[in-house]
Amino acid sequence: MEPQRPQLVISVTGGAKNFRLDGKKNEIFSAGLIKAVKSTDAWILTGGGHVGVTRSVGHAVNQGQYITKVKRKTFSQERDHMVRGIRCIGVVSWGYTKDRDLLVCPDPSDFPTVKYKVTATKFHEPVSLNGDHTHFLLVDDGSRNHYSGSDDFRTRLEEAIQEEEPKGLGVPVVLLLLEGGMSALEKCAMALSRDIPVVVVAGTGRAADLLAYAVSLTVRTPRGEHVLRKGHEAQLMNRISLLMPQLHNKKYLHEDCLGRLLECCRKTNMITIFDINSNEGLDKYILYALMTCRQRSQSSRQDQLGLALLWNRPDIAETQIFPAESNWNLGALEDLMTTALLEEKVEFVKLFVMNGLVMEDYLTVGTLRSLYNQACVPNSHLSRLLQRSSNSWNHTLIHVHNLLQAMMKKHNDKNYLIDTPENIANNPNISSKTFEDPYLELMLWAVFSRRSNLARFLWERCDSPLCSAVVASCMYQALWKSLGKKNTDIRQEYQRQKKVFQGLAEELLNVCYQEDPINAMGLIERRNPKWGQLDCLELAYIANDLVFISSPCSQATVELNWRRGMTKAPYSAVIVANMFPFLIFWSKIFQFQKLGDNGGELTAWQKLIVFYKSPISKFYAHTSTFVIFLLLYSYVVMFDFKYEMSVSEIIVVTWIAATAVEKISEIGTEQSATSLDKLKDWSSSVWSRFDLMAILLASIALVLRLIRRTFRWGRVFYAVNTTVFYCRLFRMYHVNYHLGPKLVIFYRMITEVLVFMALLVVFILGYGIASQSLLHPSHYTLTFNITEVGSIIESVILTPYWQMYGELLLDEIVANDHETCHEKSCQAVDSCLDPSQNCLQDCVCENPTDYKWVVKLMLFFYLIIGNIMLLNLLIAIFTYVFEEVQQNSMEIWKFEMYRLIREYEKKPILVLPFVMLQHFWHFIKFVWKSCCAKNEEEAIEYESDAMVTLRLIEKEATQSYLATVYALEENSLERRVKRMSDKIDRVSKYIDQKEEMEEIEEDMEWIIGKAEELQGMQKNKDGVGGSKSPLLPQVSPLKKNTPLPPRKSPSYQRKQREVRERDDDTDFEENEDVLGEEISDNEIESELAHLFNKVDSVIPNLTSRTNTPLVGTRRLNEVQRISERMDSLEMKLNAFQTNVTQALDKILNVFDKDAKQ
Repeated sequence: MEPQRPQLVISVTGGAKNFRLDGKKNEIFSAGLIKAVKSTDAWILTGGGHVGVTRSVGHAVNQGQYITKVKRKTFSQERDHMVRGIRCIGVVSWGYTKDRDLLVCPDPSDFPTVKYKVTATKFHEPVSLNGDHTHFLLVDDGSRNHYSGSDDFRTRLEEAIQEEEPKGLGVPVVLLLLEGGMSALEKCAMALSRDIPVVVVAGTGRAADLLAYAVSLTVRTPRGEHVLRKGHEAQLMNRISLLMPQLHNKKYLHEDCLGRLLECCRKTNMITIFDINSNEGLDKYILYALMTCRQRSQSSRQDQLGLALLWNRPDIAETQIFPAESNWNLGALEDLMTTALLEEKVEFVKLFVMNGLVMEDYLTVGTLRSLYNQACVPNSHLSRLLQRSSNSWNHTLIHVHNLLQAMMKKHNDKNYLIDTPENIANNPNISSKTFEDPYLELMLWAVFSRRSNLARFLWERCDSPLCSAVVASCMYQALWKSLGKKNTDIRQEYQRQKKVFQGLAEELLNVCYQEDPINAMGLIERRNPKWGQLDCLELAYIANDLVFISSPCSQATVELNWRRGMTKAPYSAVIVANMFPFLIFWSKIFQFQKLGDNGGELTAWQKLIVFYKSPISKFYAHTSTFVIFLLLYSYVVMFDFKYEMSVSEIIVVTWIAATAVEKISEIGTEQSATSLDKLKDWSSSVWSRFDLMAILLASIALVLRLIRRTFRWGRVFYAVNTTVFYCRLFRMYHVNYHLGPKLVIFYRMITEVLVFMALLVVFILGYGIASQSLLHPSHYTLTFNITEVGSIIESVILTPYWQMYGELLLDEIVANDHETCHEKSCQAVDSCLDPSQNCLQDCVCENPTDYKWVVKLMLFFYLIIGNIMLLNLLIAIFTYVFEEVQQNSMEIWKFEMYRLIREYEKKPILVLPFVMLQHFWHFIKFVWKSCCAKNEEEAIEYESDAMVTLRLIEKEATQSYLATVYALEENSLERRVKRMSDKIDRVSKYIDQKEEMEEIEEDMEWIIGKAEELQGMQKNKDGVGGSKSPLLPQVSPLKKNTPLPPRKSPSYQRKQREVRERDDDTDFEENEDVLGEEISDNEIESELAHLFNKVDSVIPNLTSRTNTPLVGTRRLNEVQRISERMDSLEMKLNAFQTNVTQALDKILNVFDKDAKQ
């Protein structure tokens, strides 16, 4: 229900009427503020007026505002309402609000809408409310036309919000300071006194810069207190005079401002400085402020980690939170891990795993079930898939098991099978069971819930990365198929992720194959119990992974399986050996693999078994018998098809029946669980569909030829079935590299031809019906008989079809010169009134020759569209299909070759029609095992040494591959540009620091020289009195009462410094420091402090002695010139960072252009 509790409250204070943020500063502030608000669902508290910093906040809210859906209760019902997502609350002084009378509601029971006009604000006048705020709190303390009351109320409100429940909301509050004056410093002091952290946005001017500067001068004492460094109060007072000109040089105001600063600096640990001229984000510093204000306890560490997770700042968690605490509460980490998984914050998942979270203990059946239910967002793809399996909104792992089984064909996991609603109710301990490979289970969940980055990270830590990558590819393929074609974005995402995991599997397999080819082939042939003993090649086949199957290691395995136990078996020799088995023992032609690790030779019987069980032998044996069948079938159709069945026809029918039994056996051996899914898997092959069509046509032909009346139709079906059987012969072409891809091109073109025919039939029917209606107008009189229907259909469809290919048949479109009159249209004329004259009636008559020109005109346009446009479109489509397949011809051929081997591995040894004997033998064995054989006890499978070796090799290859990937990422163009940019930043900072220090030294030397000159004048006055001795001491030309000459070059500046060092007689020469090669921030700060202390020491009480009668006016002019020079120096220091940022932006733009080129 609305309002929802915020995760954070950001209170913004600062400059009022003269405050402006322009250019890049405004972008940095707006982007950081809105990012912090959106990532934490925070509230914003401001002054509410359309002026100053509040106006800038309102502009940022306007730019980042969004609409969200909430539930509101109306009339005992909850309904969805659209509201603004960013809540910006203005705490406004009622007496200082412009047009406040419009906001007074005359009727307390009514809440009318008020049209409030926002106008510009004049100085010292009430301000308008900012229209970009969502809520206002109007605070009335009785004052009018004076800003008061709201700050104290706002601070107490912030304190109440931050106070723990039940007194408050327990929501953290952060105060954001931008620019501002004395009231802003007072607001910061009040907030710090109530333990509200403050983020100072340095670089915005006035109070913000002053407080940032004061914090930089603060040190911590051994007692833990924060105090200002010794001798820096005068320096801070000078900065107050420079940054706060509105104080009008009034000493008590300066002291009051200094007191406020010192009060704030006492809690420096709660003040965070953010430089708006830096390239960092404001949201990061807000999170720093929240963390620094918390106590160093275990609970606060967990809260800090929760905040870092909420803001997605793993860098802070890694560097600030985890190093400070070693003993973590695992329960808290598990809750945070669940949040990180659901929000797909991969870096936090990695941090939790690295800092003590044991995934095997974390992921239980109950946790995984909860993750699936929380990931089922309404109308999501996962929700719809599980809804089909469970028919409810409460899903268990058994429903996920059904989904995995439908996608992967097989899935075996006892934890999934026992997690049913009935078992959960009877045995709650089911939820505490753990998984053998928790990373794999989480990866499956991430794939289902479309968390691709998380799936990629979890894949790296799976026990079997190779199989896991293939499984992920297979799942993405199944998800792609299950989604409608209208969801193009999600389908494209699935295709992209499939290619990603397909590439991971291929590259990892290549790494394994390069290191150890034998064990690499063992990896892809390793059976996976979780996936129904399927190996990686079979999973890749289900996923249609052409790239994985065409990899060198996969092809080496495929070639090994093709000959299955034989190292040498020429194709021609295999064909001959199928008929003459004694050739198998000829070692010059056939060579067999050694037996076992000892390398023993196979016996003659073993060689026979190996040869006839190999897919290559089965393929050529079945192909040879199929050729014999085609010859026999052709003989029957052409020469021996009689009314009474001949012996040859009986053999053909028996052969077809044996083929039908063989196909039923193939359906039963498919990998799916249900019969319907097995049938779908079997029919997914185009060759299986050819077999099904041939068997159906043969069955229809047999039935029709046995019936006397339909004997002729039986012959027709026999003849038509001949083409289907001969097309089945194309299957043997897949063995050949050149012919295999051409068959794929031909198959893909069939779909395009059907699309082309769908376009063509519209034009054929349109032109055919129109032309025949003009050439034969008597057809629509319904006087024609049934025999004319065929000729009409032929004229309407076939004639236009042949004309499209150039057979114009112009003699057939010549109309009959026969006039036909319509009797009902006849009318009597005047001649019919006279009986002595012949009566001639006026009738409507038609002659088809009158429409000949219209038919030829239609033929003209029909040929343009059909013959030129549509045929060329078909040619273009065929060209595209050919080029697409030709580019991947090698991969397609290898994939089809593996499909062929996979098919013939399951084929029986005996060929058709003798295969019936083998099936009969298998049936007897099945019955005997079911009835007579004893049930064997299930043996516990222990992992063999070979499997352990394979797993170790796979892990080593994975680490090697990931190291290579990370190295490539580090050496990528983007990373190199980033590193170069960082180096440029450091170099430019070093150069600018060095030049800046040199300029400051020169300026301070000039200021000290002027101060010493004034001091000498004062000494002359005090020592000589009214004498006429010269008032000015003898100084070098560089210390005249004129500004410094313009700087031209570093060499010129060095020469000027040498002149000053030779002529200068002051103590500054002895205390001057020479900068080294490396300048740190502490060294710069120390050097600046030394220079300012030098100024304080040589100008003691200068301003209090400027009223002396002799040199008062002249001394005032000198002091004014010194102040102007110091003001110029301060402006130069403030503009320094802006210039550096602009220069670096230009450098980065150049790098971006080079990278694009």
